[in-house]
Amino acid sequence: MISERGPAAARGFTLLEVMVALAIITLGLMAVFNGIIQISDQTTHLRERAFAHWVAMNEITRLRVAGAMPDVSEFDGDVEFANASYRWAATVSETGVEDLRRIDLNVSYLDTPDDVIATSVGFVAPRAPPLPGGGSWSGGGSAGGPGDRDDGRDDDEGSNGNGGDPDNDGDGDPLTEDEE
Repeated sequence: MISERGPAAARGFTLLEVMVALAIITLGLMAVFNGIIQISDQTTHLRERAFAHWVAMNEITRLRVAGAMPDVSEFDGDVEFANASYRWAATVSETGVEDLRRIDLNVSYLDTPDDVIATSVGFVAPRAPPLPGGGSWSGGGSAGGPGDRDDGRDDDEGSNGNGGDPDNDGDGDPLTEDEE
């Protein structure tokens, strides 16, 4: 049986058309793979920066809870964190506020200490004084905030810690001219 369609109907894709189509598909796939590689690199970079930032915050916190005021100086150390070795370098400086120090902390990999991954800034002050009545600033003590005491006084009464006597002379009233 002979086909009635003729030579035009039997024609398929030429080799040139197939090659052009493959080139277009190849370029598209290369762009997609390039995007995937960039996203993977960015994710790895962000993960490294997050770990380095955690190292910095851990060291600043360690200085805060040490209880001693750090001297104005520069110091460094090494730490193992998340299966990587890091080097941190701290610079403690004055702030212009009494008993408050600024800590600039740079974190890098141990083998490349000049390539800083993350930088954090923190402030350190001496430990807070104890609360009146033997309470704790951490909330674990017996003293609470205003309104938590049960001593029969209103919250605004006695806020100076002397039982509501503003001049602390025992009469409960402010300082008068004859008491001066």
